[in-house]
Amino acid sequence: MFDLIIIAIVLIALIFAAITDIKTKEVPDWLTYSLITIGLIIFIFRSIQENSFMPILESLKGFAIFFAIGSAMYYSKQWGGGDAKLLMGMGAILNQYPEKLLNIFSPNLNIYFPFILFINILFFGAIYGLIISIALIIKNKKEFLKKFKIINRNSKKIRNALIILTGIMIISNMIISNPKQSEYLIYIVAIFPLVFFYLLISMRTIEHISMRKIIPVNKLVEGDWINEEIKINGKIIYSPKSLGVNKKQIELIKKHKKTVQVREGIAFVPAFLIGTLISLIWGNLIFLS
Repeated sequence: MFDLIIIAIVLIALIFAAITDIKTKEVPDWLTYSLITIGLIIFIFRSIQENSFMPILESLKGFAIFFAIGSAMYYSKQWGGGDAKLLMGMGAILNQYPEKLLNIFSPNLNIYFPFILFINILFFGAIYGLIISIALIIKNKKEFLKKFKIINRNSKKIRNALIILTGIMIISNMIISNPKQSEYLIYIVAIFPLVFFYLLISMRTIEHISMRKIIPVNKLVEGDWINEEIKINGKIIYSPKSLGVNKKQIELIKKHKKTVQVREGIAFVPAFLIGTLISLIWGNLIFLS
């Protein structure tokens, strides 16, 4: 019974969060905190039913692991606060594979299930993000090419250094005799930094043309990333290096500015839904054993 309740709650929460994230670029706090609370309550009841501390300890363990990972993703500015808190909720409620589903699916559960969940969210999230990025490039083709050239030109020292490094590695590989498999690997390693460089420039270009917008200050919400340094009476109130604006800063900004430029990320919660469904149906598809 508990397994079916958990699956239903997780899927309903993720679908609602995904729709909200796409529409507003936010995940409501009430949803993430509810998911954490419900997860802990379910496993408290499970512990009582089984007369064992293990279920609630597993829930706390899953929450703690995803709290650490979510915090790292948030403080490194990879995810917003809503994404991080949603992951924590997933750790509290979906800390083990629901046994009832083993009657339907045969997933690969070769590692700890929360790790499978996180790996799938990241991997399929990257594919999802790539598709969205390509769509944004196509939609803003002219602006993209114009900005891409500017950023590429401004990064010519790094680019030229990488081209020289790649060239040296390729020429060295041609001169030095290596086994066929090693040759291919060296070629891949040689071109990877250059490919990564252009991928990084592409992402920065997409951010400039599609993920920055000017909004009225009365639409600012806690956690928004403002792209500009804000000074009031010579004192820095907000720095772009901050982890999002807080309520106190918003109140101060409202008194002195009418608009601000904020950075919007890609709605990432759909990747949570995709990664969770794949984890429940197939398990670990990345590291097979």
